Amino acid sequence: MLSIIAHHYVVNSGIADSFVYDQNITSQQLFLEIWGMWGKTGINAFILISGYFLCKMQLTLRRYVKLLIQIFFYGVAIMLFFTAFDYQQLTLKILFNKTFCLFRYVNRDFVASFMAFYAFVPVYNIIIKNTSSQNLLYLVLGLLFYSSICSTFFLAPTMFEPLWYATLYLVAAHIRLYPNQWTENWKISSIVLTASVLSAILSCLLMIHMAVKTGETLFSSFRWHMVADSNRFLAFMIGLSSFITAKNIKIGHSKIINGLASGCFGVLLIHASSDTMRQWLWQDVCKVPTMIDADMPILIAHAAAIPIIIFLICSFIDHFYKRFIEPLIMNIIFHEQKNELTGDYKNQTVQ
Repeated sequence: MLSIIAHHYVVNSGIADSFVYDQNITSQQLFLEIWGMWGKTGINAFILISGYFLCKMQLTLRRYVKLLIQIFFYGVAIMLFFTAFDYQQLTLKILFNKTFCLFRYVNRDFVASFMAFYAFVPVYNIIIKNTSSQNLLYLVLGLLFYSSICSTFFLAPTMFEPLWYATLYLVAAHIRLYPNQWTENWKISSIVLTASVLSAILSCLLMIHMAVKTGETLFSSFRWHMVADSNRFLAFMIGLSSFITAKNIKIGHSKIINGLASGCFGVLLIHASSDTMRQWLWQDVCKVPTMIDADMPILIAHAAAIPIIIFLICSFIDHFYKRFIEPLIMNIIFHEQKNELTGDYKNQTVQ
C-alpha cells in the first residue's frame, strides 16, 4: 500500500506537471520519476494476496455487501466533509454518482474494477476446483500472454482490469494449491524482484535520457512503459516476486501487521476517494508541487514521510469505522451482531 501512496504522491499531486525533458532536467525530477513508478506493482501484490486466501474461502453475499457499504460510506462521508467546509458544492448529480454509479467506472477506476472482478470469485473457484494443475497452468499462461505480453511488447490495447485481476487471482490460486520449488523459495523470488526493479529503473532512465538527447516526447511518454499499468510485464513480475518473497519470509504472527494489512483497502478508499480529496490532500495540505524546487535531502524526507503518515492516519480512521460504524450498519441490514473476540458477524434475533 505504501508503494501505491508513493505513486499517488507523484501522479495525483500535480508535481509531474513541472517535469521537463530537456537540458533543464533536475536530480529532484529524476528521484520523483523513480519514486512514483511502483503504484501498479502494489495493485498486483494486493490482488495476488487476495487470490491466495480467497481461493480456499467462500465469498458470501454479506462479505460482498460489506465492501460495498464501506465504499459508499467513505465516498459519501468524505464528500459531505468537504461540502461542510465549503471545499466543494453538493449537487444531486454528484450525490447520485457517488451513491449509485460505482460500476460506471469499471476499467477506469480501481475500486469499480475490483468490485466487478470480486463479484465472480465463486465462479473462479469453481473453475479452479474442476481444472487440473496442468490445465490451470495453461489457462494462466494463455491469459498472461494475452493481457501482459501482447500489451507490453506489441502495444496491443488488451488491458481490461477485471479480466487482469481474474488472471492474477488464478496465478495466486495455482501458487497456493500447487506449490513448487520456485514458489516456495524466497531467495529465488528476491533475486527476481531485485532484477525486475533494476530493469524497470534502467528502462525509465534510458527513456528519459533519449528524450533529453533527442527532444522527442515519444521517449518521455514511454519512460514508465514497463510498469505504467498493472498488466505490464515488469509490473507483473515485481508484484509477483514481492508477493512470493513476503509469503515465504517467516515473521510469525503479528496482530499489528495483520491489523494494518486488513485496513489497506480502506486506506485506498479514503486517500484516493475523489479529485477533491486529491487536490486537498496533495496540494493544499502536503504542498507536494512545491517540493520540485526543494533541496534533495528535504525532498527525500518529505516523499518518504508523507506516505507513511497518510497510511497511519487512514488506517486509524478505517479501524474506527470497522470498530464502531460498520457493526451498526451490518446490524441494520442483516440483523447481525459482531463478535468482539473474532471480529466475525452472526445472525441475531430481532425482537
